[in-house]
Amino acid sequence: MSKSGRIAKNTIVLYIRMVVVMLITLYTSRIVLKALGVDDFGLYNVIAGVVGLFLFLRTSMEKCTQRFLNVEMVRGTGRLKDTFSVSLTIHLLIALFAFLLTETIGLWFLNYYINIPEGREFAANCVYQAAVIGLSFTICTIPFSACIIAHENMGFFAFVSIADALLNLGAAVIITHAASDHLIFYSICVLTINALNLLAYMVYCRKKFKEVSLKLLWEKSLIKKMLDYIGWTLFGHTLIIATNHGNIILVNQFFGVTVNAAMAIASQVNRAILNFTNNFQTAFNPQITKSYAAQDYIYLRSLVYATTKISFFLLTIISMPLIFNLEMILDFWLTEVPQYTAEFCTLMIVSGILQASSSPLNFCVMSSGDIKAFQITTGLVFVSDLFIVYALFSAGMPPITAMYVKASIMLVVCGVRLHYARKKIPTLTINSYLRNIVFPLLTSTVLSIAVIITFMQYVNTLYMHIVSIPLIVGITASSAFLIGLSQEERFQIIAFVKRIKTRIQHN
Repeated sequence: MSKSGRIAKNTIVLYIRMVVVMLITLYTSRIVLKALGVDDFGLYNVIAGVVGLFLFLRTSMEKCTQRFLNVEMVRGTGRLKDTFSVSLTIHLLIALFAFLLTETIGLWFLNYYINIPEGREFAANCVYQAAVIGLSFTICTIPFSACIIAHENMGFFAFVSIADALLNLGAAVIITHAASDHLIFYSICVLTINALNLLAYMVYCRKKFKEVSLKLLWEKSLIKKMLDYIGWTLFGHTLIIATNHGNIILVNQFFGVTVNAAMAIASQVNRAILNFTNNFQTAFNPQITKSYAAQDYIYLRSLVYATTKISFFLLTIISMPLIFNLEMILDFWLTEVPQYTAEFCTLMIVSGILQASSSPLNFCVMSSGDIKAFQITTGLVFVSDLFIVYALFSAGMPPITAMYVKASIMLVVCGVRLHYARKKIPTLTINSYLRNIVFPLLTSTVLSIAVIITFMQYVNTLYMHIVSIPLIVGITASSAFLIGLSQEERFQIIAFVKRIKTRIQHN
């Protein structure tokens, strides 16, 4: 199968995965919020956020392992099996380190700093212990999931994700009928699901890929190289995660768990939407790494441009109807909508679009292996968010201020990623990026928003809101296709659609 054919196939598989998982996740959140109540729901997310300082690092560590596996596949030095075994050893050590850290500093932080409602201290500690153990399972899963992505075998990857979402939905339904403490019971269910995920990945990879074994390997030179890469990646991402969850804690300290509930809902909406582009980009990432390793810079630039444009347009097509009908959707989705939820959701989505659109540049730099200066710079830019928000909250600014700062910081990060990416890709320049990416995306988006705002002035009933959703999708998609894409890109999309149509007709 050709490169473009494999990417297209994996993109379709991951797209189906995304749609199913997003719908299940959104419905699951509704059930969990109703079962736990606003206060316990907010408390769960604060506690999970403490452990999430490490858990969110799964994606970055997964990409690290995938990068080394893909580079080894291109070079073909016969060290693929050793690379996986060293990766497994490293992740077991990271899991042990994370466990010790969360059971000491993390546990102290939970009991002496987090604002826990009176009478819920025991439940909070039970949830925390379940989350810590689940974190260890998740870290041990990383080498196996990275191996699947490196081989671009997305079918099983999609299957496990859908099964995980269904199991979480089942857990949400079960807790509504549980006689025990709902918060504790739900955390135990989530822990069990994490254990099942690890087992599924281990069994599949052992049977499917010859380089996968449970053998631990301690090879100093390879461990040093991988630890150096993972270490700088974790350094940068730790600062990012500390900033994100630091904002959650700041909101908790200044405004309480009710506002944390609103922030948690916004984060879930944002994660569900970002899953769309994350899935799409997962299909591209192995090809980006392989192209860089093969020094095929012309194809690499085309991959970066294509991933950026499609990620941006797919996100805006999903986000526009959501943003312009947000209050109606939240009322329908949730039985009780916490204050600030709509505002948090809107700005969180905007930040997510900026982050996803610059992710191809980020992954291109990461593929090079020379990431020390890049991680330090981006990490410091992200962490400045936390200090700015603290100063503004101390000055009496409302909680929504945190989201405005987050969006502004993401704009700066986009510029930093472009600066470093152009050093790694000889064929990429700032002028070409502005001409081929920034200006078309900005023009099509501004035009879409102007047309939608004009149209929404006449929307004043529930029926009109429902009708507006497909119309907004059509407006955004039309603007993206006619203005955001070049003539060559439009021809390629038309040709791809024709091929899909022909295959369907022949089948």
